[in-house]
Amino acid sequence: MSREQVQAEAFATAVDQMLERRTPTTMATTEQPLLDLAYRLWQTAPHAMIAPELRATLRQRLLRRKIAAGSTDERYAVLDTPIGRLHAAYRGRAICGVGIETDDTAFEQLSFRRRGVRPIRDIEPPAWLVARLRNHLAGKGSFKGAVDLSRLTSFQRRVLEKVREIPRGEVRPYAWVARTIGFPRAVRAVGTALGKNPVPLLIPCHRVIRSVGGLGGYSAGGPTMKARILAFEGVDLGELGELARQGVQFRGSRNTHIFCLPTCHSRKWARERNTVYFASATEARRAGYRPCKLCRPA
Repeated sequence: MSREQVQAEAFATAVDQMLERRTPTTMATTEQPLLDLAYRLWQTAPHAMIAPELRATLRQRLLRRKIAAGSTDERYAVLDTPIGRLHAAYRGRAICGVGIETDDTAFEQLSFRRRGVRPIRDIEPPAWLVARLRNHLAGKGSFKGAVDLSRLTSFQRRVLEKVREIPRGEVRPYAWVARTIGFPRAVRAVGTALGKNPVPLLIPCHRVIRSVGGLGGYSAGGPTMKARILAFEGVDLGELGELARQGVQFRGSRNTHIFCLPTCHSRKWARERNTVYFASATEARRAGYRPCKLCRPA
């Protein structure tokens, strides 16, 4: 047995002994602190001391103990998707956390910071979760499953519920969200609320961008991941960038005299020769155009 294996086995044994060091009368009061301490010990074990495959074995050993003790009712699973590896935490059938292109340790730590729990990983994702996520990524309607927003403020929930209305393949400015929830001056607060989104991708905060060009931030991987998801959903980022460079915020149809946001679905049937461009809603109205009732540009 190698030195690494000996050290890993010694560490695992120490964890087991610590978990078992209790009497029946104190079990109920000490179980959770002991489990948390064991978990912290595992997390702080030097990576150089334990090879990756041995760390994985040790991790599963500790997690089995935590599961047996019933230390948490929150679980998570990992799925490979067209946009990358997805971590999804759930309690019952309500999804309470999503991470994109992260790892187990980082996702568990994020869950602890946001919800005060460290979810337990399921070896295989449950069938209901796989079906919901695959349907969502395949564009079969917006995500209608239950999500847990209980730790957010009423304003943050209002922002996220509005963002759920943005169709796949379209984007909206931060100012649009602020205006449509009745707080037109709260653009910065909208951005902050989106950063608190516990279930990015399912509540599509990636579909909210800057009015003057640029994608803006994204809590689940930054602008690069945001661009990847939007491109996957069919948004022409090159065209959006070119319109922003030209100062264009709206498109109008000479046939209908309606103006829209650039990605509005109703614009897909408009021909270029019948399209007129506007830098502002005021300019569009002065030209005799009225706002689209679908994308509500103004």
